[in-house]
Amino acid sequence: MRNAAETLRPSVIVIGGGVAGLASAYLIRSLANERGYDPALTVLESKPEVGGSTRTEKVDGFTCEWGPNGFLDNEPATLDIVSRLGLTSRLVKASKHAEKRYIYHHGSMREVPLSPRAFLTSDILPASAKLRMACEPVIPAKRNGADETVYDFAKRRLGESFAQYMIDPMVSGIFAGNARELSLRAVFPKMVEMEVEYGGLVRAMIAKKRAARRNGADTGGPAGTAATLTTFVNGMGELTATLASELRNNIITNAPACEIRVRGEMYEVVSHERTFQADAVVVACPSYAAAKLVSGVSYNAAECLREIPFAPVDVVAHGHKLEDVGHPLDGFGVLIPRGEDFRALGSLWCDAIFPNQTPPGTHLLRTMVGGAHDPMISTLTDVELESIVSNEHKRLFDTKSEPVFRKLIRHEKGIAQYTRGHLERVREIDLLEKQLPGLLFTGASYRGVSVNACMKDAFRIADRLLDVWRFN
Repeated sequence: MRNAAETLRPSVIVIGGGVAGLASAYLIRSLANERGYDPALTVLESKPEVGGSTRTEKVDGFTCEWGPNGFLDNEPATLDIVSRLGLTSRLVKASKHAEKRYIYHHGSMREVPLSPRAFLTSDILPASAKLRMACEPVIPAKRNGADETVYDFAKRRLGESFAQYMIDPMVSGIFAGNARELSLRAVFPKMVEMEVEYGGLVRAMIAKKRAARRNGADTGGPAGTAATLTTFVNGMGELTATLASELRNNIITNAPACEIRVRGEMYEVVSHERTFQADAVVVACPSYAAAKLVSGVSYNAAECLREIPFAPVDVVAHGHKLEDVGHPLDGFGVLIPRGEDFRALGSLWCDAIFPNQTPPGTHLLRTMVGGAHDPMISTLTDVELESIVSNEHKRLFDTKSEPVFRKLIRHEKGIAQYTRGHLERVREIDLLEKQLPGLLFTGASYRGVSVNACMKDAFRIADRLLDVWRFN
């Protein structure tokens, strides 16, 4: 039996010092302190630095993000953590100049219409495709709970042209994924809800807009509440750097975990240097690494973790003088459908989105390549990759000289792919969490790849542990 002092000081090990692990550790301590607990907290990070891909480099006035370039400001969990960290005054909203979006289609850059009326008058898709889209309200709803791909859903409700030239490039831009492989239920659950509840997307949007008018709110379109892309004065790395500073006495770097063992009501985490004991373990590393850790705990869970695929993503950032780029770069960026003779998935125009991230008189192109459509990109050398992207920048944006700034960031296992069956795999992980209440899993491998999803899940992790401690 433990005495009262020990009960109030449970021990927790967090494996993985990326944004999900840091946020979970911070909230475990913060919420526990509010409720009278003082947990003994240890964060194990395998690399020399914490932060994972949520990292920012500043070179010669250019701000270069390793991973996400921001978060949408409609997630209360993220805004809560930002407030707790004292970072609210450091937030920077995307410029209004970044409202335009482009698709490269049939050899030219085309602005994406942002309203149904604008879509009908645009040349982004042929008349036959628009007519097919107009039939969406009369397409029968599918309510059988089938695990449909994003592409099949879009094709069924909106037509193949829309699926191929609008949805697939969007999926590549967000998830570096292939819309023909990703599970709609896993990546766009609100779309499933709209079809089930309202019978279709158009009906759902009309109903939501009517409700919003009654409540004086803004629905923001088919995906939900209106939101603005947001970052920090010093980039997204400011979030992980601040979390790391708060946890500086709890972090051990260069400490890869090798195995998790269950010892009665306690857990052991085996690292190269030593073995740690704790009341709870939060696994915040990618699923492929988590699979190795729990292979001796649950064969089924380990297999499900191994089955989650990852797509390679390389980021090529080029800075140019304004006069050396023919295209005005007057928007958020461009997405490029497959079949357009480009290997780039798309490009963000960073100076239009966040003008503070580049020196005056310059553009910053942040171009993504690879993904599930082009996994062989990871076999190219840095020189080969730079050459391909430079040539594509010339064709896309009429760049007239060599960049004044270059940065290449390569993620061999970049983004988890929520393919069909993903929710069933996550349910197996949930089952293990219920069987072993002190063992929890979080991060972009499971319940969302965005920063917002990781922040929201960090609250779930902290709340679950507090419930375990309260009833023990």
